[in-house]
Amino acid sequence: MKILVIGAGGREDAIVWKLHEESAVEKIFVAPGNDGMERFSKVERVQENDNLALAQFAKDKDVDLTFVGPEAPLTNGIANIFQEKNLKIFGPCKNAAQLEGSKIFSKKFMQRYNIPTADFKVFNDFKSAQEGLAKWKVEDEGIVIKADGLAGGKGVVVTKDRTEANTTLHNFMVNEEVSIKSEQILFEKILPGHEVSAFAFCKGDQYFFLGCACDHKRVFDNDQGPNTGGMGCFRDPEWPGPQLVKKIEQCILRPTLEGCIKEGHEFCGVLFMGLMVDEREDPYVVEYNVRLGDPETQTLLPLLDGNLGASLDALIENRWEDIDLKCRDKYSVHVVATSGGYPSINKNPLSLGHAIKFSSEFKDAEIFYAGVKRENEGLVNNGGRVLGVTTIGEFREEARDKAYENIEKVNFKDMHYRTDIGLKGRGF
Repeated sequence: MKILVIGAGGREDAIVWKLHEESAVEKIFVAPGNDGMERFSKVERVQENDNLALAQFAKDKDVDLTFVGPEAPLTNGIANIFQEKNLKIFGPCKNAAQLEGSKIFSKKFMQRYNIPTADFKVFNDFKSAQEGLAKWKVEDEGIVIKADGLAGGKGVVVTKDRTEANTTLHNFMVNEEVSIKSEQILFEKILPGHEVSAFAFCKGDQYFFLGCACDHKRVFDNDQGPNTGGMGCFRDPEWPGPQLVKKIEQCILRPTLEGCIKEGHEFCGVLFMGLMVDEREDPYVVEYNVRLGDPETQTLLPLLDGNLGASLDALIENRWEDIDLKCRDKYSVHVVATSGGYPSINKNPLSLGHAIKFSSEFKDAEIFYAGVKRENEGLVNNGGRVLGVTTIGEFREEARDKAYENIEKVNFKDMHYRTDIGLKGRGF
């Protein structure tokens, strides 16, 4: 098989790593990829960066399957273009991708199909949002403020502080100094419980349930500081347990896929369900994504046995009996190393261009690169999230100990990582 992977981050690095292991995969084109991916012998990086050019490239190179990593190409309609050219692509069409592309669209979708989620209100301009916020019991009940569009994991603030809520609203809607921009705004009630992300490979009303993982969004230990794209992640094979997974499938996954069909846009791709689980172990949707998560991908794929490329090809063609994937029942921990200054929500410059050094060889660990660039025969940091380390263990403590033993072998100027990834575990 010849496979085209679209994207450049740690998620795509993990996808390429998994595909590179598979004998049926002879060539992996990556658009644009990152310099760390050049360690894979089957990889060829390509520079096409718009949807039409990528579709033509796939046609010219007889690509068997395209896997879309990030959300932006999907919300821009890349799947529609590929399908019009009779090219196989794993990713939803533009309409279905609105489940991630617009938080307001997704909330109204959930409301239409009785999918459990938090109560919410939508405001179409800054003035009405200010009036709505003044009436909200922020100090007593708290509030979740969400920018409507794509924001790279940084467009959500949860607070019980009215000053922070007012500042967030101003930043998201009118502050030119902040990178996030939203013409509409979403207020939600805070859901109690524990967060978990659930993933399924889907086509129509059928799916392969990949598994669950718990990520850490805040930049500092003990969930302090601003939200990021993800500072680390872990997978606990014992939670969610079978009964909770069954609820997720029955109450959320299946109604979502059936709703997409009813609205005329069958879902083909990864459905990522960001969930909050209450003390009764009832799941509620916090958000949808329409692609694999980052860093959840780096956490789950090292546990995945079977042939990803061939299985996705079978899924697209509705050959469900040919899917041979299975997630091993082990713990996995992924720790992210970031550049100084990340996540830079106020457009402050990151500390970039520093040589990445390793004190010794990694042991029982996989490294996945993201914001890196080759310079003077070595790699330097070139983005917010630079790299991540994934380890596997029979027990959570074993996987955690391995992860931190290995991340401590990495060094570059102003490097930052959290020290508490997977420390407490999740579940009741």
